[in-house]
Amino acid sequence: TLNPKIYLMYEDALVLLLTEVLNRIQFRYNQAQLEELDDETLDDDQQTEWQRYLRQSLEVVAKVMELLPTHAFSTLFPVLQDNLEVYLGLQQFVVTSGTGHRLNITAENDCRRLHCSLRDLSSLLQAVGRLAEYFIGDMFAARFNDALTVVERLVKVTLYGSQIKLYNIETAVPSVLKPDLIDLWVSYIYSNPLVWQIFCKLGMNHLSHLVVLGSLTMCPPLFQVQEKLLLSACHLLVSLATTVRPVFLISIPAVQKVFNRITDTSAQRLPDKAQVLVCRALSNVLLLPWPNLPESEQQWAVRSTNHTSLISALTRDYRQLKSNAILPQRKVQLEDTKVIIHQTLSVLEDIVESISGESTKSRQICYQSLQESVQVSLALFPAFIHQSDVTDEMLSFFLTLFQGLRVQMGVPFTEQIIQTFLNMFTREQLAESILHEGSTGCRVVEKFLKILQVVVQEPGQVFKPFLPSVISLCMEQVYPIIAERSSPDVKAELFELLFRVLHHNWRYFFKSSVLASVQRGVAEEQMENEAQFSAIMQAFGQSFLQPDIHLFKQNLFYLETLNTKQKLYHKKIFRTTMLFQFVNVLLQVLVHKSHDLLQEEIGIATYNMASVDFDGFYSAFLPEFLASCDGVDSNQKNVLGRNFKMDRDLPSFTQNVHRLVNDLRYYRLCNDSLPPGTVKL
Repeated sequence: TLNPKIYLMYEDALVLLLTEVLNRIQFRYNQAQLEELDDETLDDDQQTEWQRYLRQSLEVVAKVMELLPTHAFSTLFPVLQDNLEVYLGLQQFVVTSGTGHRLNITAENDCRRLHCSLRDLSSLLQAVGRLAEYFIGDMFAARFNDALTVVERLVKVTLYGSQIKLYNIETAVPSVLKPDLIDLWVSYIYSNPLVWQIFCKLGMNHLSHLVVLGSLTMCPPLFQVQEKLLLSACHLLVSLATTVRPVFLISIPAVQKVFNRITDTSAQRLPDKAQVLVCRALSNVLLLPWPNLPESEQQWAVRSTNHTSLISALTRDYRQLKSNAILPQRKVQLEDTKVIIHQTLSVLEDIVESISGESTKSRQICYQSLQESVQVSLALFPAFIHQSDVTDEMLSFFLTLFQGLRVQMGVPFTEQIIQTFLNMFTREQLAESILHEGSTGCRVVEKFLKILQVVVQEPGQVFKPFLPSVISLCMEQVYPIIAERSSPDVKAELFELLFRVLHHNWRYFFKSSVLASVQRGVAEEQMENEAQFSAIMQAFGQSFLQPDIHLFKQNLFYLETLNTKQKLYHKKIFRTTMLFQFVNVLLQVLVHKSHDLLQEEIGIATYNMASVDFDGFYSAFLPEFLASCDGVDSNQKNVLGRNFKMDRDLPSFTQNVHRLVNDLRYYRLCNDSLPPGTVKL
């Protein structure tokens, strides 16, 4: 980071840069170029060409704001103010027509200028939203006046826009001005975090109330607006409920209307994304603690009752599926059932995920409301075990539950869930999922393994009885299916599960004997479940022989971590039966150049293993390794052995390893280039 004094040397250049960037994103100055940018086709980042251009430009504006806040604000605000005046003046041109309201601006030049002004105001509002972080936090007091100036204008726009609803009126050029007005409102939502955060900081409840009221007038027409505006309004509601958390939010008629509409099972359902967002917002209104209020004033009892009512209404159809779960279903009926499962679980999973990091009280209330639906899900699971699309969604829901509400579910029910899954995922079912079901079937197995990862790393003894079953499932059922297949995602999850079994349950395999330590003066560890440990290590070793470099890197990291934390390479069983097998595999990988990107990691791991028994490495392993090398004659092998110095420090050792590998490759290349019979191998 440069010294601020240096920035002052370039002050004029930075101000000029800011002015030029602002001009380039405004249609008022640059319409011809900006109109050429595609604003319909989405790229891999779900952005249009125009959105990407605008975002990159705003990042430049934000950087100048960080360096020269006063200059940046004095440059940006007048431009914003000019365009706001145009927008606020549109009310005088709104007239009543037979079908509603119409914007009485028809002249071509006037429409063109309005189009430019609306597009520019949309961009400038996004700029304000992007710069919100520079008005709060440590800089709040210093930039208070500037922030308040912006906020006062935005409050006025909030109330004005809520009353006039320009995005709903008829225009002379509907294909242009209508999208402009919708985009403007979406951009205004983007800028709203500045308003909320500053008011929260100020504690100005009255004005904050006005902003919330104005913003939420978008929510009653949630059910009859374009999807772009609908999703923006939903995100606005989520932000209010999650970030601002005003106490009065649930009592606002607009929110109550949304609540009633969402819980009315006879009403038309919102599109999936909007439904999930609105349900998250309503749930968070009831679950998240209100800021700056003591526990005694949180009204948890009332909020808990309301949350139970919300979840009950949202899951009514889903809970009724339990009674018919074991009955065979016709194809049409099955598809209807799948729709109910998808719609319900997508909402519930999102609700759980949104509060997984919140207070214990919030999570307790959430699980109380969800408890019956969770039990229904477990009851339904066996009935849909052969429907991979359904089991995929169910396991995704259970994974979220295990990650966020594990404590609230309690030990007995958690054990019931695990046992049900272990019983259902037979080898035949796993094979069906992995081999025949394509990507969906693989995702099912991946999520099942992720759930087991959560279980095996749980501290304490509660879930330790499941370890033998989990290891058996991994090594006897899953591993044989995928060992010789690609299945990169399933393999990654399987080996992470095996790593967590070892890392968090070391005493399941190695039990320190305190008595032996006292008697002999040396700590000894009694080996238990040796066959399972050996099978796991063998699986790790086999993974290093396969071409998947990502799996290789992951598993090498796991072994190195186990050595760092648990002294894996020093354990007798590893040292005496596995150590030099692993070293041999790592050296062969280096020789064959199959994983050259990991040369450094492989070299360090080889050293860490060899250093456990340097004497054995130099006296036995290295001669045997060279003797087994094909493509080189005995004299070349002797040279390779002599050149490998018996160093015991990491830099020298790894240098020797890489020299050995390079020389061995060189000899083989030379020998292969000679006429047959020239070199006696």
